[in-house]
Amino acid sequence: MFARVFGEEQIQMSIRLSILVLLLMTAGAFAQIRIGTIGGRITDQNGAVVAGAGVRLSASINGESLAVVTDATGGFVFNNVTFNRYTLKVEAPGFNTVTRTVTVNSNLPLELAISLNVVGTSEQVDIQSSGELIDADSPSSSTTLTAGIIQRAPRINRGRQLQELIATTPGMATENNGLVHIRGVDDGILYVLDGIPIVDRLDSVSASSFDTDTINSLQVITGNIPAEFGGRNAGVVIVQPRSGIDRNVYGVLRAGLADFRTRDIAAAFGGSFGKKFGIFANVATNGSDRFLDPVDPRNFNNRGGSANFSLRSDWHPTLRDTVLFNASGNGTDFRVPNDEVQEVFGQHQRQELRDKNFSASWQHLFSAETVGNAAAYYRRHESRLFGSEKDIPIFAEQDRAHSRAGVIASLTHQRGGHIIKTGIEASRIAPREYFRFYITDEDVAEDRDISEAALKFDDDDPFVFRDRRVRGQFSAYLQDQFSPLRNLTVMAGLRYDHSSLLVSDQQLSPRLGAVYFIPKTKTALRASFNRLYQPPQVDNLLLSSSALARSLSPFDDGHGEGGADIHPEKLSAWEAGFAQDIGGWIRLDAAGWWRNFRNVGDPNVFFNTTIIFPNSVTSGFSRGVDVRLDVPERRELPGWSGWLSYTNMRILQTGPINGGLFLSEEFIEIGPGTKFIPDQDQRNTGAFGIVYHHQRSGLLLSLTGRHESGVPLEVDADRLEELKSAPGAELVNFDRGRVKPRTIFNLSAGIDLFKSDKVATTVQLDIMNIANRGFAYNFGNPFEGTHFGYGRRWSGGLKIEFR
Repeated sequence: MFARVFGEEQIQMSIRLSILVLLLMTAGAFAQIRIGTIGGRITDQNGAVVAGAGVRLSASINGESLAVVTDATGGFVFNNVTFNRYTLKVEAPGFNTVTRTVTVNSNLPLELAISLNVVGTSEQVDIQSSGELIDADSPSSSTTLTAGIIQRAPRINRGRQLQELIATTPGMATENNGLVHIRGVDDGILYVLDGIPIVDRLDSVSASSFDTDTINSLQVITGNIPAEFGGRNAGVVIVQPRSGIDRNVYGVLRAGLADFRTRDIAAAFGGSFGKKFGIFANVATNGSDRFLDPVDPRNFNNRGGSANFSLRSDWHPTLRDTVLFNASGNGTDFRVPNDEVQEVFGQHQRQELRDKNFSASWQHLFSAETVGNAAAYYRRHESRLFGSEKDIPIFAEQDRAHSRAGVIASLTHQRGGHIIKTGIEASRIAPREYFRFYITDEDVAEDRDISEAALKFDDDDPFVFRDRRVRGQFSAYLQDQFSPLRNLTVMAGLRYDHSSLLVSDQQLSPRLGAVYFIPKTKTALRASFNRLYQPPQVDNLLLSSSALARSLSPFDDGHGEGGADIHPEKLSAWEAGFAQDIGGWIRLDAAGWWRNFRNVGDPNVFFNTTIIFPNSVTSGFSRGVDVRLDVPERRELPGWSGWLSYTNMRILQTGPINGGLFLSEEFIEIGPGTKFIPDQDQRNTGAFGIVYHHQRSGLLLSLTGRHESGVPLEVDADRLEELKSAPGAELVNFDRGRVKPRTIFNLSAGIDLFKSDKVATTVQLDIMNIANRGFAYNFGNPFEGTHFGYGRRWSGGLKIEFR
């Protein structure tokens, strides 16, 4: 009876949740919050406390810096410290300066006891900082973007600023509307906020991304992903949010204007209320007449705007407990850009996006060696597409939503040089979908190569799909970080994933990485092997997996090859690389990598709209080389810093294709065993930045740039000839079958207009694409369509901070 009412999957999910609750109650195994705490006490050589000493925590690797002053008992604490290698510097009048190197690689607190010697004593200071620019204990490929980089970034494209920041790191290829591909994986980014994994798409046409005004730092992991992370295969972006804890009450107002009637305004408020509670809130709104990347270079019907609210609180009820709470609500309204024909006929499609997110995390310190975490979360995403009376050649409308609710638990224990972590996650996913379309002009539809199967749907007999499901996911992991030999660090883990979206599948995923540090040359050699598992995106999954979608698929041969079933993406990832400290001035990181795929996730866009349907390709591989150069600011060259990222990669996939919703017959023949180059393949990508920042005046000068070699067209010969007369064809190299390469340079300048102990006012001017060179992200591609980039753009912003 229960199986008839609730369904077998729901019963299995309930059993898993029940097991989880029992584990929480009996074992005390508590989600891994990726932040640590550094605290301690400062005394003199006789053991007396030193009050008012300055304690500064800085990371030479990325320039991150924090500072506090010891209290009346000589104590100090740094909360919300991101995982990294730091230099701790203690200064007090009349005492020698002391430095110490500390590494935060778990959420176990570090307690330090530091003794200061009186100036002029003969006793030598025995605590020294090594000051390396590399993390000698990390076997992963990662890049950290600090608050300075984030807050100084251009603010023209507010809805995709996070993705633009991520794209400055190696391994990235970008496409329209903020879509980022990492090492051959289409989208596939796992965002982590206070230990809460976010697997849903976050981009301009899916759901609101994180507002960068709420972010303190970002860590982007692309190689050797620890076992605690799963559900997405491209990479991990750990978001460290801004917090009010340990800060006086402060507020920030921002306002900006740019071309295309672009405007944004934001306000933030935060601070501590007592020593145990802190809060940070942010509200922002923006709008533009060039909201998305247009499908015609003349930018037709492209108005939009968004509003965002977020709240984060820290509560430390006891010395052993930390409770974190995050909430956000976001909305986006925009028009769907038109091509020339649609503009002439007066088409005015529009879309609305809504999402809300809640999470709570609890961390409990059982002892100096053991810490547990428990968390719960709820997210809901909604999307509505509204057609118009003059839609051509297709009228379409949609109303869909999905929710995710889950619980996470983890336990970290340090013993004998081992840092052992174990954890579990269970979640419930509930998608609901309604979609309708019909042909409004058969002649224009035939000219656009709409298939005969799709042409039969008209106003009297439209294509209509409606469905809802409830499904579950479960995962568990165990990992250990240890040093079996001097200067050798090993991270070994095993992860289990089970999902039923909509195909029931599972995988055991070993994660193994090692790094060997050579102190003499300051070189870290690393290698890793990972198995990764990614369920298909939930947006429009019900329709993409349906018999109705199969009836329109050009890849369904009627014999089980090609069609509707979309299986999870599974891949094996190998990497070998090194990091080198060059004279304390430059950090060089390079890695060669190879990924083999089964069921490659590669979504397609529904006919010139912003609706994306998931599908999968039978197999594929990607391989490449990533290089990163970082030049942090130094005392010998104050104010100057820079970075450079470069990737050379190749991607190849093998058909057939499953899932999706295809209305066109313009695809190249992709049958079983057919090899083809996918739409996200870019052989060479690179980015750089040179920054000068004068601390006293706040003067900022920044020159950044990006190069991408161009994506393939992947259309048949007849369609290729038609594209040669399409608007924007001059941006395509038809001999190569790719859009032309693009190289973009950007300039930013800013200065503090006024600065006091209570108020600071800053202005910034940004100019993007200084040379005003037009470019196309893609062109006529049957998976992604056509989208054009921006010419020269400018923006100006004002920031007022109250403290």
